[in-house]
Amino acid sequence: MKVAILYSPKHQKLEESAKFLGRALEEQGHRAELLPFGQSDRSHNLRSYDFLYLGSVAEGIIGSKIPADVVEALKPYRGLEGIHSGAFLLKSAFGFGNTKGLTRLMGLLESQGSIVMDFQLIQRQSDCTALAKRLKR
Repeated sequence: MKVAILYSPKHQKLEESAKFLGRALEEQGHRAELLPFGQSDRSHNLRSYDFLYLGSVAEGIIGSKIPADVVEALKPYRGLEGIHSGAFLLKSAFGFGNTKGLTRLMGLLESQGSIVMDFQLIQRQSDCTALAKRLKR
């Protein structure tokens, strides 16, 4: 499968997780392409991908909010309608609302017409590996 990984490059740990997820997907036989928000002059059309992952950090005292820049950065992308997707959220150390944040991230994908098939809270590299292994060809 050809897989896109969208994420904000403003957060170093998120970028590291996205890169590790990409490597883990390639080990599973997929072709992964990293698409950091705001760093590509490519078309914002995602129709050429078979699957999409959207990664984010959680904000707020309880870690249940998705950053506004992620919401805004996703708007220009086309081809989300009907594409199968997954969401991953960096687990906040003190975030009691991590699950709610992940639910909001999935809701963001669904509001763009995507069909969310998988999700994962990311705390360590093994979480990225588990997420990659669940994607079947």
